Amino acid sequence: MVIDWHLFGAFVVAAVILVIVPGPDMILIVTLGSRRGPKAGVAAAAGVAAGLTVHIVIAVVGLAAVLHRFPAVYEVLRWAGVGYLLYLAWSTWRAGDATAEEADQVEQVEVNRPVLSAFRSATITNVLNPKVILFNVAFLPQFASPELGHMPLQLAVLGAVLVVIDFAIDGPIGYFAGTLGKRIRTASKTSTRRVNRSAAAIFVGLAGWLAATS
Repeated sequence: MVIDWHLFGAFVVAAVILVIVPGPDMILIVTLGSRRGPKAGVAAAAGVAAGLTVHIVIAVVGLAAVLHRFPAVYEVLRWAGVGYLLYLAWSTWRAGDATAEEADQVEQVEVNRPVLSAFRSATITNVLNPKVILFNVAFLPQFASPELGHMPLQLAVLGAVLVVIDFAIDGPIGYFAGTLGKRIRTASKTSTRRVNRSAAAIFVGLAGWLAATS
């Protein structure tokens, strides 16, 4: 037996609560979905899950210790994440201020590749948040049993379950946000501009949150 099933039940409950409570990842998923449609919302949820997978792998193999020993690495990742969010804010605001011809071009690009674009944005944003690595280092071991041995395997199993729970909850949320956003955007071009500018403001807010916390 690799998993302590008594601890596993508590882990599932804690993981569900953790994912349900709105945080930066959920805000990102809702924002991308509202701008690019229901499929893009689901893709954004998948991107967050992919980024979470990367963080869990890093935590399992012990590379998170590098962030503790070398603060400069942590800061580089953090500020790279801030920069990428600001880039998303700029590109989103620019789409809102585009001329009619430019807006059609932007819209066509998003129609052709909304899923890939949303998945990439969510994955990069999540991967560039070193806090997720440190959180998993602190969170996952609480539900592993040293007496059973195979600690890396236990952490890997718990991490995989966390990823599944994350996508199972965030995926439908992304789809709903995309459906609602699509209805708003099709109402008028003014609505589209408001959605874009609101999304840009949210991206700036997320960048400020990441920059202000350490």
